[in-house]
Amino acid sequence: MYFFNLKALLLDLKHNNVTEWESALYVLIPVIVMMLYSYYLPQTDSLESIAENVIFIINFIILFFVNGGNNGKNFLIKYFSLSWVVGWRVAIFYLVPFMFVFFGLMYFVFPDYLKHDTYGLLVFGIAFEVFYLFFMIKAFRATLQTTSPAYS
Repeated sequence: MYFFNLKALLLDLKHNNVTEWESALYVLIPVIVMMLYSYYLPQTDSLESIAENVIFIINFIILFFVNGGNNGKNFLIKYFSLSWVVGWRVAIFYLVPFMFVFFGLMYFVFPDYLKHDTYGLLVFGIAFEVFYLFFMIKAFRATLQTTSPAYS
């Protein structure tokens, strides 16, 4: 199971080297993480929950078509394994720097708004999903290439 090595995962997916056990782990571990996250998560805003669910469904449909739609192969194996690795990469390399910029702006430009922030996390979540979708599309396309993936 890969955590950061997207290039090796893409090669394994292209050559059908991902086992059923690895596929199950790529599904099971994120589900457990989400369950633990939701257990400790305080009550969320309904607008935020609706927006996240709608974005998830739209991303899923877009990636389904990027994979080839009905003619695509191994969509779920690709989806779950790539979402694990790409999710970690986006969270660490793009979301953390964005978080410092976003909350820095909120703290210095709108300090009173930060106390009553209802939409800041929504904007933050949407930014994550945009980065995530961009890199997931890039990774899905790399699995469809006939040459070596150009994803680093």
